[in-house]
Amino acid sequence: MFHVTYCGYHINNPDYDIIHRPFGSSDYLLVSFMSEMTVELNGNKVHASSGDFLLYPPGARQWYQAKRKFKNSFVHFTDDSSFIEELHLPYNQLFRVDETSVIQEYFRLIEQEFINCSPFHTYQNDANVRSLLIELYRKVNVTLTPDLHTSRRHAFERIRLEILSHLDHEWNAKKMADLAHMSISHFYQIYQQEFNQSPKAELIEARMDYARYLLLNESLQVSEIARMVGYENEFHFIRHFRQLFDITPKQYAKQYLDLRK
Repeated sequence: MFHVTYCGYHINNPDYDIIHRPFGSSDYLLVSFMSEMTVELNGNKVHASSGDFLLYPPGARQWYQAKRKFKNSFVHFTDDSSFIEELHLPYNQLFRVDETSVIQEYFRLIEQEFINCSPFHTYQNDANVRSLLIELYRKVNVTLTPDLHTSRRHAFERIRLEILSHLDHEWNAKKMADLAHMSISHFYQIYQQEFNQSPKAELIEARMDYARYLLLNESLQVSEIARMVGYENEFHFIRHFRQLFDITPKQYAKQYLDLRK
């Protein structure tokens, strides 16, 4: 069974932040970089692009620093079944896969289960981590054909990642469409076809998911969190949060604190 020891979905650290664990960790660490990084591997510092992955085995030295903005998804986990060894995923080296939307969704689900501790969350996170790794294995080991993955799909994957990697930006329909050099209507049409969701709806969901994570930090005010997820208007943020979760941000934070007592 896989056991999640720590995780994060679309996490922003301070600019230029460094992760340095000279003796690694006692668990596996899978990192999905969502901003440019410098990574030390085998004594050499190499460039990691947004979209690169890195899998550290237990005990492996971990060192990476943001070129400027620090953004990533990650999961620390253990495996008492040795299933991960059967996948032969690359350790201690950067690798890329196409179409990361499904993988990022697993990061989100893993964090959600880890935070909420819902009934049977241990079993659910075992399933989520297992599914994430299988998805990675398939994408690393299967040769993708042009028929399945067109250049348009690749372009929209990069655009989608750019949008969801910068939740604090003041995105509007025009700014998003400009990334594809398309009209707003054409951009929305293609985006919907590729991801079965409008860019606005997906952006709001990602912002609200990150806001829920931030609400667990007792030192942050709702107004601060609103700005951190791209809302200048606090009441606009509260309205979207309530529409999605049927609860206000303050009520959500209070529920979490009450559970901890």
